[in-house]
Amino acid sequence: METDNLIYGFQGPHRFLSNFWPVPHGIVFDNVIYPTVEHAYQAGKTLDPRQRRAILNASTPGEAKQIGRRMEITQPDWEDWKLFHMEALVRSKFLAGTKLGAQLLRTGGAKLVEANTWGDRFWGKCHGTGKNHLGEILMEVRDDLRIQYTTWKRSV
Repeated sequence: METDNLIYGFQGPHRFLSNFWPVPHGIVFDNVIYPTVEHAYQAGKTLDPRQRRAILNASTPGEAKQIGRRMEITQPDWEDWKLFHMEALVRSKFLAGTKLGAQLLRTGGAKLVEANTWGDRFWGKCHGTGKNHLGEILMEVRDDLRIQYTTWKRSV
């Protein structure tokens, strides 16, 4: 579903908003470059270098997610830290001056909702209910990119 003011689900032309989307410049976390936000997010759950390496070597973001779900979380205060971690990774994905940053800006003022059918009511909405933390982070990053762009444009 999409209107001028709503992007509901990160599919089709909005698939780039998904954490599964490959990032050409990579996502740096703890001095390691991961191919997607999902890989880096899952790696943040553990302090074990072997588990992080397994996540890094996962051939798909779905595989990285499965590894992350099966492993023991050893990151202290993970539940308190995971929102900050996700925001940092999303900001790293949508850098000013990159194609992905420009694509995010082109979503205009649309409300971004990570709609899903797999029951994730924390990062998105499932069957219309949920907190949509990923969508909220994306909109905040977009707003900050818009401010950066406007400031840069005025200074040129």
